Amino acid sequence: MYIKRNSVLSESYKNLIFGFVAVAVILVGVILYFSASKALIEITPKPNSVATDFILDVSADGATVDSVNGFLYETEVEASIEGEATGSKATEGSSIGKVVIINKRAEDQTLIKTTRLQTQDGILLRLTDRVVVPANGSIETNVYADNPSAFTELQPTSFIIPGLAENLRDKVYAESKTVLKPAGGEQKAVAEVDLQKAKEKLLEVLYEKAIENFKNDEQRSDLVMLVVDKQIISEKAGAEIGTISENFSFDMKAKVVLLGLEQKSIIEKAGDNLKNALEKGLDLSSLQTDKFTYIVQSFNGNEKTAKVKVHVEGLAIIKSDNAIFDKEKLSGLSPKAVELYLSNFEQIDSVKVQLTPFWVSTVPKSPEHVDIIIMNAK
Repeated sequence: MYIKRNSVLSESYKNLIFGFVAVAVILVGVILYFSASKALIEITPKPNSVATDFILDVSADGATVDSVNGFLYETEVEASIEGEATGSKATEGSSIGKVVIINKRAEDQTLIKTTRLQTQDGILLRLTDRVVVPANGSIETNVYADNPSAFTELQPTSFIIPGLAENLRDKVYAESKTVLKPAGGEQKAVAEVDLQKAKEKLLEVLYEKAIENFKNDEQRSDLVMLVVDKQIISEKAGAEIGTISENFSFDMKAKVVLLGLEQKSIIEKAGDNLKNALEKGLDLSSLQTDKFTYIVQSFNGNEKTAKVKVHVEGLAIIKSDNAIFDKEKLSGLSPKAVELYLSNFEQIDSVKVQLTPFWVSTVPKSPEHVDIIIMNAK
């Protein structure tokens, strides 16, 4: 076959070659567009409080497989505090008002100071002064409540005088014309609740002294100290219930048994229990050891074992594999739409979206091209 060297390609062949080149360029462009498209979503989480309770088994004779080691300490402590009286008591003999003494006899009737007047339902009043009631006459005089602390209010009524002979009670008697109310002259007095509060406060003082004794004797500052047993040796209140006084003293001596727990052991178990209590998609970020509380549920002095209920708290943040970050739901959204959507969740503080290259305007559909990073919480 003979081909002429300088022959020129036909126009149709040229168009076909250019077409193939154009398709190839487009395919390469599409491939580059999708392979180069990236989305970086930076999440600043909002820490949320989490809490749980667990039972701590403690052995003071050496920790077993399922318990932590504890340290027992016994000491005697004594202290005294001053309590404040919050009760009140009416002053004995304080007038609560006036009554009229009526005498229907033909001769004067003398009544001594403190003479009793009694209502039909048994309420007793007493005269504040000695009086002489004229024959077939009357006299007005002051009275006070026989039991000021129990007296409330008395409507106008009549009174018999129990100290007189029965045949005279319908001839000499008393009447009140106005409402009688408690006397204004009240003073502070020691109430039962005041003594109880003082005792409870004093026990706390004794516990603190016992803990201080332990620290001084053992030189250990890394222990959580709990009172597991106490025995009150003596106690004495400086005033009885009802004593009129602004304040009073309270003394106590007690034997206190303390249980020391290593903070390191508690923190380790607290972390494990909090992690187990977290919902899926959350990560424990920190423990709030200042919010830990302890309740001794039981203590066996012979076996030197105890069960302690521990309440622990911490902060948790969202993880990048949380169901909230469903990449299929995020695909195709603009950066603003992603921010608005994710900001609806309380676990998220802020959202920042970066798309690359510059021509990409929405989150890629391919999950492999979407990176979600959890930033340090504020």
